[in-house]
Amino acid sequence: MSGNQLMTIASPVIGTIFTILLLALWRYQRTYTYILYLAGGLTLNTLATGLQLFFIPGEPGSNTTTTAVFYLFGIALLIEGCLKRQNRSLNFSQTAIILTATLVAFCYYFYVDRSLSARIYILSFGCGALLAIGAYRLRPSRDSRLIDKIIFWIFLLLSIQLILRPPLTIRLGEVDANLKAFGDSLFWLAFRFSLIVGAVLIGLALLSAVVVDITSDLKRQTTTDALTGVYNRRGFDEKASAIIASGRFDPICLVICDIDHFKRINDDHGHPAGDLVIGKLSALLTAHVRQNDIVGRIGGEEFAVLLTERGPSDAMQFSERVRALFEASNADSLRGISRTTASFGIADHRPGETLQQLLSRADRQLYAAKKSGRNRVCFEDDKIDLASSA
Repeated sequence: MSGNQLMTIASPVIGTIFTILLLALWRYQRTYTYILYLAGGLTLNTLATGLQLFFIPGEPGSNTTTTAVFYLFGIALLIEGCLKRQNRSLNFSQTAIILTATLVAFCYYFYVDRSLSARIYILSFGCGALLAIGAYRLRPSRDSRLIDKIIFWIFLLLSIQLILRPPLTIRLGEVDANLKAFGDSLFWLAFRFSLIVGAVLIGLALLSAVVVDITSDLKRQTTTDALTGVYNRRGFDEKASAIIASGRFDPICLVICDIDHFKRINDDHGHPAGDLVIGKLSALLTAHVRQNDIVGRIGGEEFAVLLTERGPSDAMQFSERVRALFEASNADSLRGISRTTASFGIADHRPGETLQQLLSRADRQLYAAKKSGRNRVCFEDDKIDLASSA
């Protein structure tokens, strides 16, 4: 097989391989529906490449129109898949205008005023515009993962080369009357080479993105409490320890809270009612924390909250607010359960103190709150009481 033949079949083969790999991952994780969009986009682009390179179907009008449709819709599906991965979507009207305008102009320069070079410009600009819009919509933030930044740059660079390649490699009207000249042109060589590079880059990036998502989900499952969706003990310890060690979020306070008489709730109303009460307290805690705060379920009915950039006064206000709301919660969603209360213990982080030492001091304040009547907030050895005894 000659080098020219190898270059001809390389892009379709690479696209097919990556499509098969993506579909295999989708069979493993069917909840990732965005993978189907990615696989569909790769399939259409692979078909377009194969049809164009091997001239199938052999009739020029059918071949050129079909490949143009496949290229455009394949790129649109790839972008839509990447956006759906981030729970977003393309602007339908904007995309429809680009697709329609590109195809109408493309067909005009085949069926009305035939010009191969004009069709090259139009299709390249249309595909480049779609990729540019996709790159803009996928532009990463400072906190974005590495794979998201890589996908953005691949889309952006591909859009630039698609738009710049025609004017740099072929002049309008240059090959319209000489197809052999087109086959030997710099544009055709650059086109085939870019198909191979583009297929490899896009395939690897998309495959890596899916693997990263699956790995992240598996890790999240090992660090997240299934009932409440907050961190479990392992996840809370890892995240909170990292925040304390960073030293970026001082002052830091730790709140530990525990549902009062939880065993009685389970005995009187059953475990489903107990789960409902746990879920209610978890929802209240997560609703009142800020971006860098950490909530974890560290025991059966016990929660820990790491409050960042907040001192003891803020921590006591937070705890009292949640305590009061939780006490009143049986008036609505917990109807039928006579009373729901919780006790809170607070400790502020001291320089050089580990998370376990901080947990131990906060736990002592939780015990003090329980011992002094429950349904109250205690802070350090002063036992500052913000709630009347139940």
